[in-house]
Amino acid sequence: MPRSEHRKAIAARFSREAQRFVEWADGSAIGDRLTAPLALRRVVLLYTAALELPQPWSEGVSARAEEVPVFLEARLNQVRLRAAAIPLQHYSEIFSPLVPPDQPVVGDLADDLVAIYRDVALGQHLHAGGRVDDALWQWGFGFQMRWGQHASSAIRALHCYLAQEDPSGLCASD
Repeated sequence: MPRSEHRKAIAARFSREAQRFVEWADGSAIGDRLTAPLALRRVVLLYTAALELPQPWSEGVSARAEEVPVFLEARLNQVRLRAAAIPLQHYSEIFSPLVPPDQPVVGDLADDLVAIYRDVALGQHLHAGGRVDDALWQWGFGFQMRWGQHASSAIRALHCYLAQEDPSGLCASD
């Protein structure tokens, strides 16, 4: 398979999972509430899909900087409002486990979901416009530098919350 076709196939696979996350987070196509068990599953599936992304560096990436489209700004507010329904809002975390002895900071689950949403939805917008390399760069670079950190923090916080408050949320429902 030629390199460009391979990149298109990877982008299409990630795009499907990204679309599920975006629709769940902003409520645009799925009526599901934002609950802790669903949040954990959606973020884990998106994170797992991102592990298959290629390195974001590519000659095919546009030189122009991407601004968040106006329609996306309104959706970011919707994600934040929906995220308020999750009982876990703030949590303690170590900003960087690689810098001991780093002091704990306060994490914000709604902020995590909005940050993930912003980068992933912008990549979706680029992908839908046929800009595959730009979308892969947006998703991959954001994963390495921004939304991947928010996702891993959210995963840990949600896991700890569910393990303590709702252990049934960690298991698949029948």
